Amino acid sequence: MALDVYNTLTGKKEPFTPLRPPEIRMYVCGLTPYEEAHIGHARAYVAYDVMRRFLEAEGFRVDHIQNITDVDDRIIARSQQSGEAPLAYAQRIHDVSVKAFDELRIKRPRTYPKVSEHIDGIIEMTETLIRKGHAYAGQDDHGTSVYFSVASDPDYGKLSHLNRDELLQGVRKDVAEGKRDAADFALWKAAKPGEVSWDSPWGKGRPGWHIECSVMTKALLGETLDIHGGGWDLVFPHHENELAQSESANDAPFVRYWLHVGFLTVEGTKMSKSLGNFVTLRDALKKYRPEVLRLWLAGTHYRSPIDYSEAGLAQAAANIERIENMLSNVEAALAHARTGPATPADEEALRAVQEARRERFLPAMRDDFNTPVALSVLLKMVGDLNKYAAAQPHKETLEKMRGEFEATASIFAILPEAKKEDVGGLAEDLMALLLDVRQMARTSKQYAMSDRIRDGLLKLGIVIEDTDKGPRWKRKA
Repeated sequence: MALDVYNTLTGKKEPFTPLRPPEIRMYVCGLTPYEEAHIGHARAYVAYDVMRRFLEAEGFRVDHIQNITDVDDRIIARSQQSGEAPLAYAQRIHDVSVKAFDELRIKRPRTYPKVSEHIDGIIEMTETLIRKGHAYAGQDDHGTSVYFSVASDPDYGKLSHLNRDELLQGVRKDVAEGKRDAADFALWKAAKPGEVSWDSPWGKGRPGWHIECSVMTKALLGETLDIHGGGWDLVFPHHENELAQSESANDAPFVRYWLHVGFLTVEGTKMSKSLGNFVTLRDALKKYRPEVLRLWLAGTHYRSPIDYSEAGLAQAAANIERIENMLSNVEAALAHARTGPATPADEEALRAVQEARRERFLPAMRDDFNTPVALSVLLKMVGDLNKYAAAQPHKETLEKMRGEFEATASIFAILPEAKKEDVGGLAEDLMALLLDVRQMARTSKQYAMSDRIRDGLLKLGIVIEDTDKGPRWKRKA
């Protein structure tokens, strides 16, 4: 069945066909690490993580790149306050954020390219744009900067669907910086005193924001991407400018499908560091389990805004508890489940779960990653498995039903992931306690109790051996 995605460039849903299937080249705008990641970032990166997991489950190979904007005015300002070198400061903040993303089970991209590692490519693309008549050097208060000429690109504005008056809203209207037109934007900025800079044909300076992504995507993924992602706030000016300069420099389509994620808001206002209305991801993970945060974030369609809500998180926590209770019920039911041939009722129960995945879950995800509908199907499966597990289930059928559920839930990475060392230590302690209780029962000649413990553990696949050095246990082969 075909996958349809909403393409910001065309303003509509359209069939998704990568340039070189089954490979998908996906670039997602990463952090500008002047402060550590907040849950607004998590909203975006969980959305793309779910997309990636689903695409991989559909048989695609996703080559995912996510950049680090480690050259930025805010990083320079914060590093000066902390006394660190700007690039070292940015790396430290990014490392803290990535650890939080790991805890949230967000799969890492193939690499995190840094702006500071691609200066030569940025200079090269800037020279290409000048040579082709799309850029020019201009003098400002600090030296020579280079600007992209918006007038040189007749398609400028095609991503944001804005006219010239709308494009000029929010940009500086003066042209005193050496710009020929207020709408033109910087490719290379003359260095200010004391800030990080590099040598260039135009003197000491550093890259403009937009060209950084154009150069890194080309270097790591080629001239044409299958998917370019980011928040809705990046459509203009960032992605519009990326698109203009990339296609002007490369004479090739830049992105086939632009996918943008809605904001995470607090009482209707976008969560942002500048407004100070943000919750760091590390703090959120201290309060809520990763499964809860992921389920809550995935419960809203990726293109829609989601408002920070304690009630919504509480509901997500309750649903995670439902899922875990069901898995526990299934595990307990398997210990005494029927064997032998399956009955028509067993086959019907399995077919219902398989059809839910095949006919409702997958079509929802193939419809522009409609996670709210897909999750409603998943939670319905929880009820179906609970009901079947409580009704003298057939072992093989119940195992297959659990497998269908786990394959479905894996797209969202919300199943419990116990730490192996903790589980191992707890199992050892619990078994030692059981053996002590059994030994006490034998010593007091309560043989029925002793045998009950032994036989019950055997049903769970654990064998107790009585030796001259005392009892010991092992897993049944």
